[in-house]
Amino acid sequence: MNASSRIPPPSDAFWQSLAQSTHDLLWSVDGEGRWSYVNAPAARRIYGEEADALLGALLVERALEDAREGDARMLARALAGEPVMRHETRHRRQDGSVVALSFNAMPLRNGGGAVVGANGTARDITEERAAAAQLRETAEKLRLAVDAAELTYWEWDRDSDRLTWGRDPLPVADGEGRSARWTEYREQVHPEDRERYLAKIAAAWESGAACTNEYRLIARDGREVWIASRGKPLADASGRPARMIGVSQDITERKRREDEDRFLAHHDTLTGLPNRRLLDDRLRQALHLAQRRDSRVAVMLVDLDDFKQVNDRFGHRAGDAALREVAGRLAACMRKADTLSRQGGDEFVVVIPELAGTADCDVVAAKILRALEQPVAIEGREVRLGASIGISLYPADARDGEALLRNADAAMYRAKQAGGHRTRYYGR
Repeated sequence: MNASSRIPPPSDAFWQSLAQSTHDLLWSVDGEGRWSYVNAPAARRIYGEEADALLGALLVERALEDAREGDARMLARALAGEPVMRHETRHRRQDGSVVALSFNAMPLRNGGGAVVGANGTARDITEERAAAAQLRETAEKLRLAVDAAELTYWEWDRDSDRLTWGRDPLPVADGEGRSARWTEYREQVHPEDRERYLAKIAAAWESGAACTNEYRLIARDGREVWIASRGKPLADASGRPARMIGVSQDITERKRREDEDRFLAHHDTLTGLPNRRLLDDRLRQALHLAQRRDSRVAVMLVDLDDFKQVNDRFGHRAGDAALREVAGRLAACMRKADTLSRQGGDEFVVVIPELAGTADCDVVAAKILRALEQPVAIEGREVRLGASIGISLYPADARDGEALLRNADAAMYRAKQAGGHRTRYYGR
């Protein structure tokens, strides 16, 4: 580059123009830390007053009381010859409001190299600080909301195979602390749920859409833990899904309550046997199968003969204990395919599907009568109950469930009228 093409150094007019146009405060202080120069436009924007009002005053006097010590240290370092960058402070404006500033300070030297003051810039960061505070507040609210909902935040980096948690993970991962390999975590998904879990994950990676999952994990102590999770893939700079973020929640207790509610909806609360609702469903299925296979179904109604004396002599609590004992004995007489239901009071119903012949009914009825011949211990005393059994057959006696139950009830009353502790068929 020849001399004629060299760019001349900035003139005084350039620096004056810069001082008038910049939004930052250009400043100088003397060796005592008093303002010796500030650019007027920035003084008005930042402090709300003319530059002349600042000249000669101590810089630290503009700082809020809790920020003065920090400003003093900034100036002391600069006056000792050390540059200071991005020192954040808060100053008072003329109208009493507060402005947040970021100072850069450099030592100011004379011709002999001695430090005679400091100069630099100051930038108004009030809006930045407010935005950062708002972001922190939002993040804190989100964290509290996540904690309140007992959620666990997680990230999965697909390339590195790392799964990390935002707080202590659920007690299922083999990894230490808040990180584990996803391929290892995957193996802890219950075998019965794993295929469905992986299919949903694969579909999310493929489509980029969020996915929800409910699945069981096998915890380190062998427990089954139900997890509800929601994840969303995130693309990298090239547009390729590379990360997934989401939240998970331990819903084991919720699932337990749901299972309990479902059980109670279909089972007798005293004995745990199927109730009338579940009996109707089982009987309907048995009849549908019998129609398809041209087979027979038996409905047996078992009514205890001497149960009233138990409630009258010992009270209802003892009666409930006796019913639970009877239910256990009856269940021991059933095949796996049979259904035993309590209808209420001291009445039980047995459904025998795919009946080979009435001899099968005779065998079951005989087992029941023998089981109830054994005395039941109530409050230290032995009580003999016995039972009357009525039997109705499909399709000989009826072709629908309600009619079969009515006919079995009628047969049971004939058994009672005959003296009890015996069996009667509706059609005989």
